[in-house]
Amino acid sequence: MRVLEGSGSSGAWRQVKSVHIGKTASDAKVFTVRDIRGNGKFVILSIKGVDDRNDAETFRGLGVFVARNVLPKDDDSYYAVDLIGLDVKDTSGRLLGKLVEIFENGAHEVYVVKGVGGEFLLPVIPGVVLDVDLDDSVVVDLPEGLPGLDG
Repeated sequence: MRVLEGSGSSGAWRQVKSVHIGKTASDAKVFTVRDIRGNGKFVILSIKGVDDRNDAETFRGLGVFVARNVLPKDDDSYYAVDLIGLDVKDTSGRLLGKLVEIFENGAHEVYVVKGVGGEFLLPVIPGVVLDVDLDDSVVVDLPEGLPGLDG
């Protein structure tokens, strides 16, 4: 089955021997990995018990999850899940909200930030996300006219 790996991914999760597949991590079922091929945003995941295209079709739209404790640790990088729950601040230190979700829009990642004024989408593009401190916050330089952000 074809799986969206995510932008900027190191492919580190491909070292795992099993994945969880489901609508959410809590309802996912465990599958043994036979093989993972490819690189870039999409990889081909082969799992035991899924032997043809019709079998794979039943997984369309579901999430593929990997247990965090089996992923390699690297002090110089982080996984997207590490950012969920961090404060998001502008360059002057003003709290904009909490990062609640990250998704791909096809061109780049997008941070969903929930603040006092509601929810807004922040493009993860050069010059916008300036610093990530996993113990504190994400510092951003807001693009002009960002919809959903009260001034």
